[in-house]
Order: sequence, then structure tokens, then C-alpha cells
Amino acid sequence: MIKTTFIAFCLSIVSGCIYSQTNNTRPNVIVILADDLGYADVGFNRAPNFPSEKGVIPTPQLDALAANGIICTNGHVAHPFCGPSRTALMTGVQPNRIGAQYNLPNDITSPLGIPVEETYFSTILQDNNYNTAAFGKWHLGFEEGKYQPLDRGFDYFFGFLGGGKPYTQRQYDNTFYKWSHSNSNHADEYNDPNQWNEAKGTITNEYQDPLQRQRNYVDRKEFGLDEYLTDILTDEAINYISEKSGEADPFFVYMAYNAPHTPLEAPADEIAQFKLDNPNFESLVRNSDYLKEAGGYQLDKVERELEKETSYDYNALSQEEKDAKVAQYRSNLLDEYTENRIIYATMVANMDKNIGRIVTELKKDMDVFNNTVILFLSDNGGYTYSKGAVNHPLYALKGSIFDGGHKVPFFVHWPNKITNSSQYKYQISALDIYPTLVDLAGGTVPSGKWLDGVSFMDKLIAGQPIRTEEPIYVLRPLNGFHAISIAANPYKAVKRSKNSAWELYNIETDPGETTKITNEPEILQGLINKGIDYVKVFKDVKPRWFDHERNGGHPHRSLWFTTEELPQYDAAFGSDDLALGVDAYFNSLFSIYPNPSSDFVNVSFDLSVNNLELEVLTITGQSIKKVNVSNSKQPKIDISNLESGTYILRIKADDNFAIEKMVKI
Repeated sequence: MIKTTFIAFCLSIVSGCIYSQTNNTRPNVIVILADDLGYADVGFNRAPNFPSEKGVIPTPQLDALAANGIICTNGHVAHPFCGPSRTALMTGVQPNRIGAQYNLPNDITSPLGIPVEETYFSTILQDNNYNTAAFGKWHLGFEEGKYQPLDRGFDYFFGFLGGGKPYTQRQYDNTFYKWSHSNSNHADEYNDPNQWNEAKGTITNEYQDPLQRQRNYVDRKEFGLDEYLTDILTDEAINYISEKSGEADPFFVYMAYNAPHTPLEAPADEIAQFKLDNPNFESLVRNSDYLKEAGGYQLDKVERELEKETSYDYNALSQEEKDAKVAQYRSNLLDEYTENRIIYATMVANMDKNIGRIVTELKKDMDVFNNTVILFLSDNGGYTYSKGAVNHPLYALKGSIFDGGHKVPFFVHWPNKITNSSQYKYQISALDIYPTLVDLAGGTVPSGKWLDGVSFMDKLIAGQPIRTEEPIYVLRPLNGFHAISIAANPYKAVKRSKNSAWELYNIETDPGETTKITNEPEILQGLINKGIDYVKVFKDVKPRWFDHERNGGHPHRSLWFTTEELPQYDAAFGSDDLALGVDAYFNSLFSIYPNPSSDFVNVSFDLSVNNLELEVLTITGQSIKKVNVSNSKQPKIDISNLESGTYILRIKADDNFAIEKMVKI
């Protein structure tokens, strides 16, 4: 008995040594995040049987790092769109849990952002004496003092706060600033140096927002009008690494490229060089079955596109004329797709070259290089066909809950600890980066902080799974419904639309999700049951924002304010456990009448409320009228001066709850 206990004790010590080797080792860390990078568009992630007709993009710098690190062949992000994916990365939380499942609005004056109560991992690293810097795309909020990088754990920031940007200063400065030109063709010289940095004051589009250093726009003369943004971001990161490499405290660099996200732009000389270096690329892509059978614009349905044109009467054409127009349309579209693929490929090659420049800087001191964790991934899947990416062999693209939307290139490089290159086949998520980096830094997650990820470094190095039975989830809001993916190797359950059935796939043997499994109902139901338990915790959480409010409001907005539609987790799972609880509870406390109304909206409470606030908002969320009432069971708000239409009535009572209801006038 004593001997058995002693052996068990020894085994526990050995096990502890295996899985606790990297905590508090405090390496330097660089997280490199590409934007909309295709799954097959880096060499280290490309299968040997990759069809060359889809366009092979050389990425020697990334491949060299991956070949000396651990390639995560089953790496995922938490959401198939940019903003929510970045939210998950920085907070370690599933975006739906905190109402961040949509991109933030494209508006540099927006007061919205990721809740300040959510501690970013960068803050924990900063509190543990890391030098912290963010470069490139932010997409997590604009408001100074709350949502900018300097407010969320970064000592230094150079980049742009929005979700995208053209790649040369000529494009965004031309719109944002008051240009004063020496001639009519927008020459590079300005007449009045005093106006170089004077904004028009009317531009709110985040794509036109100038580059920012710390909290200020950079001087527009600091960079040439045609300097390429990926190069500029890398220059700034290299300068920072050079400065901090000699300091006693480690550094953390968040290198968030916007490449190869649209707009598809690359320097003309680099595009020409790419074509020279890859002489068969263009012809292979142009003549590929991949493009001829493309999904994007669906080349087999171009007649539908032609019928929309109004410059002629399509139906009046002869069949020969119709055939000629279809052939020309198809040819033009193939030309466009091919050129987009070439520009995209050049953007990826440029990013690869710039990452190589960062590595060269690190290698100026091999001790620094060897003690730097480089973590590379994309924020979501590639946007295929019209936007140039290829996700082979995965199905679908950015925005999808199929693997093409969220399974991404992913590797970890750390010479001091990763001495044998390998491939890691187990599921790993961007949500796992938060606890992993906190552990490496010797930090502590704040008390009460929710994390959806798990720390992975030690088990990654040991080649052991970090999850045994718990799936990873991807949820994407559609029109009053959440598309859902629940994956636990080797199986994945998918609910793609409101009226579709649940589907089951074996993603190890069928990575393209081509063949539905119909003879494993218990496995499918088991995954669905796990999904029910997962989402019911946040089933009543509404979005804090929508990505746009065009044409009178976001098409999803009104659906979040009616019990029948909010937010359709119950429709996805068919479970009473997911019936909405909050609305039912609030409806038992008060009633709203009349609705519709033309003069007043009355609220009748079943109990007296000490402090009540009634607020009327437009369907786009703009506040129109607000009243405060005390000690009343039947407050009302005057709406007689409002135009007819649909509005939102927001009710806040005693600071204990808030509910929003649709009202018609």
C-alpha cells in the first residue's frame, strides 16, 4: 500500500513537471494576426495535394518559422468576422456572451466599444511589467479614455482604430484632410504647410481615418503618399523591438496587419515581380475549374446578372446575341477574379517578407530571438473568389460557421522551449491565447473574470490535447437566428439556417464537410445537448451594437426586441431551456398600452417603482426623448410630436433592470 502510494506520488510529480514548465517564464511575445487570410494561402498550411490551379503563394518566411515550431492544424477563431474575433482574442470571452457578436459601426465618432469591465490580457501583461505595444488594426472602439489601445493595456500604439484601411496615404488623406494643391492634378506638394494636418471635420468613415501614433494622428508629411501600409506598420514594430530588446523587462507586441483584407491593393512593382517570379500563376488560375465553377458571383448564373442591366433589353436579344453577351460577361468576370487573386497573392507575399524583417531584427540578438514566442494566426477565414483567398480543402468562407469561416492558419514558435518541430492535431482556439499568455507572464486573471479558453503552452509542447470532451463553439447571427457550429474532434454539428436540420460531419476524415453523417444520432444529440448548456447562460444577452444602420436601421435590429425572435437560440436547438426568461419575467411586472398609439405610451407596473426612466429611441438606436418618474405605478411618455413609424421604448427601473420593447406610432 505504501509502495503504491509512493509510485502514485512520483507519477503526480512527473506529470506536474510535464505540464507546468512554462508558467512564469516571462518570454517576449509577438502575436501576429493576419486579416482574412485563406487557409491554404501559406505554405506551411498547404496540403501536398493542393491543386496548383488555385494559385500557390510562396511564403518562405512564415514557412521557416512554422517548420521550427508547432503547426496547429486544427486552429480556430471564435467568430467568422473581424471585430467579434478580435474581441474574443483580447478578452478571452465568446463574443455573444458580452453582446459583441457584430462588428462595431463604421464611425470614428461612435461612443461604442468593448465593455471596460472586460480586462484584456494585455492589461495583465502590462501590470506584470511587460512593455506592451499594438501595431496595425484595432477594431475594438474609438473613444479616448475607454476603448483605445492605451486604455486597454498597451504602452504604445501605432496604427488605425477602425476595421479597415486603404494601403497608401494618398487614398485616405485625400478624403480626410483639407488638401491644398499646387495644381489641379493633386500634385504631391501642398501650397500651404499650415493646412497639411487640417481635417475637413466631416469624415466619419473608419477607412478614411489617418494613421495614429499613441492618441494623435501622425503628421501627414511623415510618410510618402505611396508608401505601403504593411511596410510602414512593420517599420514601426521593428523600431519598437529594437528599442525594447535591450531592456530587462520583456516585451509584448501585437502585430495586427490588415493584409490581405480588402481593398485589394499592392505596389505595382511588387505585383509585376510576383508575376515574374511565378510565371504560371496567372494562366493556371485564369483557366482553372475552380474559378469557372466559382461560388462568389456564380459564373454559371451570369444571365441573371445581365438581366439586371438596363442599358439594353436583354430579352429582346437573339439567342446568339445572348450567348455572346454571356460569354463576354464570363470572360470579364474571370479576368477580374484572376487579377484579384494575383493582387491578393502579392499582398500575402509582402506580409511574409515583412514578417521576415521582424525575424531579422530579433536575430540581431539570438538570446532575444530564442526567448521570443511568435504566435501566428488569422482573424477569420479567407474571403474567396471575388476577394482573392483560397481556403482549400475547407468548405465556405469568411462569415460562415463551416470551417472555411473560422479554421485558420496557426502556429507557435519558441526556440527556447520548442526544440522539435511538430504538428498539433488537437483543437485549439484563439480564445486559449488569453490564459496562455497570462500564465507565461506569471500573471493572475482578475477575480470573477470569465474565460472561455484554456491555457495551452505546456500541453501543446507535450503534444497532448488541451480539451478532452468540451467542444469549441462558433456562433454567427443571421436574420433573427444564430447559425451554430459545435466541434469536438472528430465530429462537428452544424445548424446553418433557421429552417435547416442539424448536420453532423467527421472533420478529421472529411475536412471539406462534404458528407453528412446520418447514422450517428446519439453523437449528434450529445453535441446539441452540450450546445444547449453552453448558450443558455447568455441566451438573454442582446447585442450592444450593430455593424451598420443603413436604410433606417440594421435589418436584424428589430428582431432583437421581440420575444418571438430574440435571439433564436431556442429555434436552433428546439429546447425549452432556451426560451427567453428575461422578457417573460419583465412582462409579469408591467404592461405597455396602447400599442400602437398616437399620443402617449403608458406603462403600468404591478408594484411601485421609486426611480423610473422612460426613453424613446429610433430603430437605429438614437435617443429622441427621455423622462424620469418617481414613485409611480403608471408612468407615461408623450409621443404626440413624433412621426408615424416604429420606435424602441427603453424602460429602466430602480437601476435594477432595463428592458426594450418595440412601439408603433
